[in-house]
Amino acid sequence: MLPRMCAAGVDLIVLAGIDLLVVYFTMKMCGLGLTDLSILPRGPLAAFLLIQNAGYLATFTASGQTLGKMVARIRVVPARPDVTLDLGRSVVRTLVWMLLAAPAGLGFLTALGSVDRRGLHDRCAGTRVVRAGA
Repeated sequence: MLPRMCAAGVDLIVLAGIDLLVVYFTMKMCGLGLTDLSILPRGPLAAFLLIQNAGYLATFTASGQTLGKMVARIRVVPARPDVTLDLGRSVVRTLVWMLLAAPAGLGFLTALGSVDRRGLHDRCAGTRVVRAGA
């Protein structure tokens, strides 16, 4: 469980950095300073950042590893050997992951209660997490 938490932490730091850069350069391009932050339209900005973050998670998961998973040396694989880890599975996994993360990460407790340590997001997408060398 610790490698997963480490991977999620690295991914959240990467995403937060990208989000901050997007907001910073958006403000610079508009000629706004930090004091003008409240001028930015919150709805469209939040939607853009949500889509950008979900896209990062889904795209990297489709290849088996996000940057955080690379650091933690774990990867996402199909739960069954006869299926592939495609973009559709990774989108489902990412969307359910985001829903589970929303209530302070409490949704991930499902992984602690199962014998195979698969969270609800893994069950919905038909995936599991393994050591990268496995």
